[in-house]
Amino acid sequence: MIVDITCCTDRFNLSVPGADFVNDCCYGEDFSKWLVAALSNIGVEADLVCMEDFGWANQASYRGVDYLMCVAGNSEEDPARPDYGTWHVMLERSRTLKEKFLGKNKTSRTTPFAARLCKCWNKRVSNRSRSSAK
Repeated sequence: MIVDITCCTDRFNLSVPGADFVNDCCYGEDFSKWLVAALSNIGVEADLVCMEDFGWANQASYRGVDYLMCVAGNSEEDPARPDYGTWHVMLERSRTLKEKFLGKNKTSRTTPFAARLCKCWNKRVSNRSRSSAK
């Protein structure tokens, strides 16, 4: 199961495509760098992985559990606020094939790491954002 954690803000680029974008929607490098640094600052091991065709992939480890964090942003396309939009962190817990087969250790919106992500966002981007886990 993948948990989609969302945050609306204008603090990150959603308006100027990079020269190295695989697709025009590969925003998220600045958001990913901020997120990895913010998580690292609160004791979560996190690393930037790479650009994907939809955004960016990152990894994190919290309380001995590894997670894939895929980041993608969608602009609201408001000319007055070109960088305002919804950011998604799609969070998936790393599981063994046996765990997947048996349906064990699924990612859930109540996982401590999902709560930690929301807390990090609310603390760092709170005056211009809202966040939630679904």
